Amino acid sequence: MERLTLVIAILVASEGSAQEACIEPVRPDAGYLVDAGHEAVEIRSDYRGYFSDVEDYLNCLNHASARIRRAATAAAQDYNRVLDQYPVEPGQGRELEQAPRIEMTDRGALFLDHQAGWLK
Repeated sequence: MERLTLVIAILVASEGSAQEACIEPVRPDAGYLVDAGHEAVEIRSDYRGYFSDVEDYLNCLNHASARIRRAATAAAQDYNRVLDQYPVEPGQGRELEQAPRIEMTDRGALFLDHQAGWLK
C-alpha cells in the first residue's frame, strides 16, 4: 500500500511540474531537412507542427505569467499587512528607516511605494 501511495505521489508531482515547464519549440531548418532527404510534404508538416508548438509555448508562458502575477500580488498584499501589523519604530532592529510598501502594476513591474493605497 505504501508503494502505491508513493507511485501516486510521484505521478501527481510530475504532472504539476510538467504543467509549469514551458518548453521552447525548436525551429525547423529547411536546408537540413532537404539534405536529410525529407520530402516536401514532410518539410511542410514539420513547419506546421512547429507553428502549433509555438502557439502552445506562448499560451504556456501566458498561463505561467498570470499564475506568478497572482502569487506576487498576494505576497505584496501579505507583506503590506505585515508592515501595518508590525511597524518599524525608530531605533528598532536593523532597519534604519520605514520599510517600503510593495505595489504591483499591470505591466508586471514591481515598484516599491511608501503609499500603495490601492493594496489596503
